[in-house]
Amino acid sequence: MTPISSMIGEVVVVDGNSVDDTLEIVSEFVPKLPLVILSDEGRGLGYARDVGWRATSSPYIIMLDSDVVMEPEFVAEALRIMENDRRVGALSAKLRPKIEEKGWLALFQVKKLEYHLHLSEPTYPEPAVALINACTMFRREALERVGGFDHHFKLADEDIELSFRLRKAGYFLSYLPIEVTHLERAGYRFWDTNFRYGRSYVHISEKHPDMAPLWTFKRAFLTASLLFPPLQLIVYLHYVRRYGEVKGLTLVERIVLPGIEVLREALRTAGMLYELLNR
Repeated sequence: MTPISSMIGEVVVVDGNSVDDTLEIVSEFVPKLPLVILSDEGRGLGYARDVGWRATSSPYIIMLDSDVVMEPEFVAEALRIMENDRRVGALSAKLRPKIEEKGWLALFQVKKLEYHLHLSEPTYPEPAVALINACTMFRREALERVGGFDHHFKLADEDIELSFRLRKAGYFLSYLPIEVTHLERAGYRFWDTNFRYGRSYVHISEKHPDMAPLWTFKRAFLTASLLFPPLQLIVYLHYVRRYGEVKGLTLVERIVLPGIEVLREALRTAGMLYELLNR
């Protein structure tokens, strides 16, 4: 296998106003890598991803989130496919969650239904509807053609929105059968992240009503259940059935995880309503 170091052209780190020792750690690699350190200036995810790839000149660009540990074979395999299939605009690895925290929220982060569905998605040469950009290789000309990431998406779903534009431009998106480690966190991430995702639903539906309509039956029912709590029992029973289809869960997990799923949906619905009311 070709060493990953020989495939690296430029390394760009976009700092998101970190308050830990991120910049000190990154600085240690300056003598070893062709490294550029930028800041997102507090402008959010869409801007951070966009300013990062524009600071490079490579025909292929890998975006790697700070909480992802990439497998070296991803680079070689993605390059091979990109070189041989010109219709491909982006390829992503699958995320395998890992967490060291304890408790039900931590357990939910690694066993939630969303991850089981994600890991079961078809891989290349089958197409993907949209890609999670935590570990993704892009064709530069594809990013240039669609104008890169939308800076308006400060909170979440900037990757989904870009996926829609790439598909509309005629590019093929796909996942590779390669899993990378996603270092999950529980606690505040659960509350804040899900509320932010709910807010992003409004923005992405405005830009792509054909691909991401806001008022689906599911969203309408979740809104009704938030306003009329007894309906949440129906939502809970729905997820009891869905988690009952997931292999490897204990009986207690099949009872508790659906309840956390109901809470997660309530947070996202609240975020959506908040964004609608503040427009």
